[in-house]
Amino acid sequence: METALVMWRCIGCGAMGNGEACVGACDFKRLEVVDAQDYADLLEGRDEIDEQTARLSELARAVATLTASANDLASEYRALRERARKLLGALDRDVMDLPAPTTSEDERMTIWLCSACGQVEAPQDCLGICIRRMGEFVRAEACDKPAAAIAARYNCVRGLKSLLRQFAWVAPRAGQEEKTRVVFRKKAAELLQSVE
Repeated sequence: METALVMWRCIGCGAMGNGEACVGACDFKRLEVVDAQDYADLLEGRDEIDEQTARLSELARAVATLTASANDLASEYRALRERARKLLGALDRDVMDLPAPTTSEDERMTIWLCSACGQVEAPQDCLGICIRRMGEFVRAEACDKPAAAIAARYNCVRGLKSLLRQFAWVAPRAGQEEKTRVVFRKKAAELLQSVE
């Protein structure tokens, strides 16, 4: 995990700071930070979506490689449809249709960090409440890469789930199994290519 900055934040006005003593050579730089818990949630969301992608991709590979003789194709197809139904049912119980976790611009806070002493300042107009709570924060830029990865994976998961839902609930007409198999193989292969 990214190295956290420990500082206080006023729950009233949002001012932030820490107790570092000034060394006299002030060199403040603007920095955006997010709450460390939001960052941890983002990483957890990335792990969860990677797990879902792996589970869906495994089944999509089975669809993409579905081959059987004309005698066995109908039974192989039915068996694979049943696997798809079970997996999708399990994923729906895992609430995978929720939006992907991200950190929004609203969750970013601007602070001024002194590179000489580590002092943090983020003054705000005081509201007279002045309740300061200590917390951990990480640089907002640390969230950008995982958030982009989640967005890309989330689109892949949505595509894979859509394909597998169609596969699970669409039954080819008698004698059309081969035609249906070719279409699903092609779609699955395209989606798997985007995942990789």
